[in-house]
Amino acid sequence: PHVEPPKIDPGEAVTYFEKHVQEWVKNPATTELLEKFGIPKRDLGILLDLYADAVTSKSLSDPESVDYYYIDRFAEPLAHRIDVSVIYSTIFFKWAVNLAQKTLFLSKNVPQSTLDNLRQLYETTDRTYIAEEFPAARKMRRKVIMHVGPTNSGKTYHALRAFAAAQSGVYAGPLRLLAHEIWERINLGQIAPLGSESPDFKGTPEYQNSFDKLPHADAIRKHGNPMHARLCNMVTGEEQKIVGVDVGLLSCTVEMMPLNQMVEVGVVDEIQMIGDTQRGSAWTAAVLGLPAMELHLCGEETAVPIVQELLKHTGDEIVVKRYERLTPLTVEETSLEGDWSKIQKGDCVVAFARSNIFKIKLEIEKTTKLRCAVIYGRLPPEIRSEQAALFNDPDSGYDVLVGSDAIGMGLNLKIRRVIFDTLQKSRGAGGGSEPLSISTVKQIAGRAGRFGMHTGSDAPGGFATTLAEKDMAYLRQALATPFIPLPLARVSFTQESFDRVQHTLPLNSSTATVLQAHHYIGALPRKMRYHESDLSKLAICDFIDKTGGRMTTLEKARYLTAPVAWRDPHSVAATKVFMRASNMHNYVDVHTVIETSPEFEALKTVEKAKDLGHTLRNTSNALSSMESLHKALILYIWMSFRAPIMYPHFDKAVELKIRVERALQWTLVSMSSA
Repeated sequence: PHVEPPKIDPGEAVTYFEKHVQEWVKNPATTELLEKFGIPKRDLGILLDLYADAVTSKSLSDPESVDYYYIDRFAEPLAHRIDVSVIYSTIFFKWAVNLAQKTLFLSKNVPQSTLDNLRQLYETTDRTYIAEEFPAARKMRRKVIMHVGPTNSGKTYHALRAFAAAQSGVYAGPLRLLAHEIWERINLGQIAPLGSESPDFKGTPEYQNSFDKLPHADAIRKHGNPMHARLCNMVTGEEQKIVGVDVGLLSCTVEMMPLNQMVEVGVVDEIQMIGDTQRGSAWTAAVLGLPAMELHLCGEETAVPIVQELLKHTGDEIVVKRYERLTPLTVEETSLEGDWSKIQKGDCVVAFARSNIFKIKLEIEKTTKLRCAVIYGRLPPEIRSEQAALFNDPDSGYDVLVGSDAIGMGLNLKIRRVIFDTLQKSRGAGGGSEPLSISTVKQIAGRAGRFGMHTGSDAPGGFATTLAEKDMAYLRQALATPFIPLPLARVSFTQESFDRVQHTLPLNSSTATVLQAHHYIGALPRKMRYHESDLSKLAICDFIDKTGGRMTTLEKARYLTAPVAWRDPHSVAATKVFMRASNMHNYVDVHTVIETSPEFEALKTVEKAKDLGHTLRNTSNALSSMESLHKALILYIWMSFRAPIMYPHFDKAVELKIRVERALQWTLVSMSSA
């Protein structure tokens, strides 16, 4: 039962709580949900009436109770506030299991079995002491070093030097591109290990012991420093690059971080994403659970207070190091005033809709004769990297970049000036638009003038402006505004908690009910919240239940966290085919599910045009089909890492993925004017 967050002042939280409790109690959706959790209908009316009486009589309004039940959640800023019904529900369960209520309940003929069930539900979902879910880290007293500063301040480089010097270590970043970049730089000796400037430094262990035996020794000599070279493996959700079995260093995406293996140094990048409503839980797990003697957290100043709060009771030592931008960032005097002819070499135009990106690309190429590379979210990371390489290469003929907010992290780009097409972003399914967050504006604008990326006569530093003059005031305001601390860290269900809750709920409970139980019952620490996006997956849960048939709880939870583009009908159709194949045959044949799809036919059409040197009739449709095909292949590869018997054709899927990437890159290049 969804109730829109109210607009109330912080001092009115208790008043709102008391005034509106009857609305929640009498809402039929409340009774329906609590019945799904296994509370008998005959007892629900009594329990809810007693709860409403306790609230309206101010039994929960004294300062101690307000603090104990986190009633101030009702008055959190709208951008962070959760569904009001979730707050009422979690307070109800926390109140109902309090031993002080037991005599009252029994006197009202609520059976002991119902009280036992309430307690079991609460205890199964209770994650108040979430730090204890990471025993390996709790056995240590870690030194946590936060490297914080704006984009282009060198904060991550200092942490990477410690990583490069460690006997064992983990780097965890938000994107596969970043994990791949660090993996490559470490293996090539492009990052100087801490201490390498000392006259006593004789080179890394790899250099001293076995350099000439390394299969990539020539590449190191050509592209890096042999004395700095280390061996490093890479693991992401869709890819593994293993250079050795006993290699001590690992580069990975945050979600793939090993939390049960002690290391000397851990580096977690973009720590401000701990508050992200979609993926923040992975950063929370890293902060609480990475068993590193020395843990480096790199990102924005905004994350410092919340990290300090999370680690308040863990016994870890926290050190904060602050950095300033290495090159100046200047807001230009005027906008482009809507005139694309003012575009210059080294410019990056940022738009927030895929269709706009291609319109802008065509307009710039028509107006200026400059060719544009493009980067946006639906493009595979490999293609983003290739487009970035075209833009960075002064001899490629691609002198302008048009992209979405995907340029904000994960790519080294030689951007001289960032131009915002707009400072508004769509709200999504709800319609309308809203201003970009200050953090987003800062991060994107900060990509201009990357340190060390410009050479020759270029003066150091970068510039930012807008297409329309009306946006200039907000750009100046955003870049001048100090960072606002993150109010919350995010958590999500785990496969363990999902299985545990499933066994506590009534037999044959739906996947949606298991997910809702985490949110509507579970207690969390004061500064943590579940991802709101979890509750937007209820329709997906129903889809999984209907399509998944005999799938186990573990398999259902796996699909909930899988990289499925649920808004893309083609991706959903492919997922349905995967599920049905696994139900019918206990394995998924990549030929059956991929090579018989309409998207695969689109790939063959593009490949034929490429081979014959023809022009595509409908480039936009071809791009869309190949993007969807790539997502389906990524899902197959992701599943094959986790269930290799059921998804056995890993090599074939990787081969097809490479074909799609080549076709995508050719299509994008062919779109540019001669």
